[in-house]
Amino acid sequence: MTKVYLTGSESINNEIKTFLHGKAEFINSIETAEIIINTTNFPYSEIEEELKYIESHSTKEVPVFTSSLCFPVSQQSTCCEAPERLLGIGLYNTFSNAKRIEIAPSKITDAAILKNAENFLSEAGVKYSIVPDRVGLIFPRIVSMIINEAAQVYSEKIASKEDIDTAMKLGTNYPFGPLEWADRLGVELVYNILAALQRDLGEDRYRPHPLLKEMVNLKKRFYN
Repeated sequence: MTKVYLTGSESINNEIKTFLHGKAEFINSIETAEIIINTTNFPYSEIEEELKYIESHSTKEVPVFTSSLCFPVSQQSTCCEAPERLLGIGLYNTFSNAKRIEIAPSKITDAAILKNAENFLSEAGVKYSIVPDRVGLIFPRIVSMIINEAAQVYSEKIASKEDIDTAMKLGTNYPFGPLEWADRLGVELVYNILAALQRDLGEDRYRPHPLLKEMVNLKKRFYN
């Protein structure tokens, strides 16, 4: 089995271990890793610290998956001496419930690195899609915008949070309502994805609703 070294978010790392149980060997020594996965989504200072540690303790031939929901690989590459080994990946709490994951090589990701990473995913039976290297990737970006609109509706007292979620589940056949999704993904991650989109694209439609910021500051969930 492929030797995998995990660094970053403890909760996502534990989910990866469960998700790939029996399909990968998780090791504590980065020096012998064949695949490295960094699951930190924010802040950027922590991502930078993780990537610098990875570079100083592993060889350039080892693929590095780095979660790129809030900061694309192109940006993360600026702190690396070997940016061609980086591949973006969409990792968040409950990612393993999705039918496939998203990976995002940058324009300078080495073809051999990408091939090795794809082989690892295929051998582990993981379904994946290759998507552009952009903030939020695809699913997290779209669901974050839906959550933002739901927060607007809830803040205006147009409907209760239960009614908002029920309407979306019945009307669109979503497995969860948008506010339920916010709790599952983590309101802080949703806020940071939206803030990154607004910062990178400069469009007001991505601006996080103040309610999300308030919930982040108060460490609140929609459902307690």
